[in-house]
Amino acid sequence: MTTPDFLRLQRQFAARVRNPAAHSVPLDVPPPRMRVYEDLIRNNVERFLAGAFPIAKKRLGEAHWNALVRAFLERHGCESPYFREIGQEFLGFLERDAPREVPDFLLELCHYERVPTVLRRAEAPSPEEPIDPEGDLLAQSVAVSPLAWPLSYRYPVHQITAESRADDVQPKPTWLIAWRRADDSVGFMASNALTHRLLELLRDGNTGQQALDRLAEAFPSTPKTRIHQEGAAILVRLRDAGVLLGAKA
Repeated sequence: MTTPDFLRLQRQFAARVRNPAAHSVPLDVPPPRMRVYEDLIRNNVERFLAGAFPIAKKRLGEAHWNALVRAFLERHGCESPYFREIGQEFLGFLERDAPREVPDFLLELCHYERVPTVLRRAEAPSPEEPIDPEGDLLAQSVAVSPLAWPLSYRYPVHQITAESRADDVQPKPTWLIAWRRADDSVGFMASNALTHRLLELLRDGNTGQQALDRLAEAFPSTPKTRIHQEGAAILVRLRDAGVLLGAKA
C-alpha cells in the first residue's frame, strides 16, 4: 500500500470511528473488528468526560449526555493528543460548537467542575521576594497565592446539582474564589465584586491599606468606613484560608 493510500485509509478509519452513522466501513476492514474500535474510542472518551464532569452528566441525563459526547466526537478536532487534556478540549467544544439544545449554563458548570483538576496540576512558582506569613497586611504589600483564582460566572454554578430543574437554574451573577491549600486540596469560597477587585489591587503590589483606599474610591456608594473595616477583616480571613500568603518582607 502506497503512502497516499495508507493516509486515505487512516482518514476513512478515523471518520468512521468518529461518526459511524455518516461514514461507511473502510474497505478490507471487517465490520465486527471496526465496531471494536468504534466502541473502544467512544467508551474511553465518555469515561474520561464523565469523570471530569459528573454533575453535568447527571444534570443532563443519560440520553442527552450520550448525544453530547457523540457530537463532541463528530465535530471537535482536538489540538492535544493526551487524554488528560480531553476535559479542556470539551470546554472548547462547548464554547464554540455545542448543539443548540445544550443548556446555556452548561459551559460555566463544566468550567467550574474542571477548576479543581487544573489547580491540582498547576505548578506553584517560587516567590520572587521573602514573605512574612504574620506580616502587617495593611502596612505592607500583600502576597496573593498564585494558586488562588477569582472566578466569575453568569450562573450560580456551585448550587447546580443533578436534581436541579431547568426552571431552577436562573442567571445570577456569581463570584467565587478557588485556591489550592498547603495540603494540595482545593477549596472554594463565595466572594463578591469588591473582594475580586481587592485581590486584583493586591496582585498589583498595593499594600492592604492602599488597596482599600482605592476600593473606596471605586465604590463611592459604599461608606468608606465600612469598606475599611470589612476589608481589613477580609484580609485576615483570606490569609487564614491560604488565599493570601502573608506580607512581602
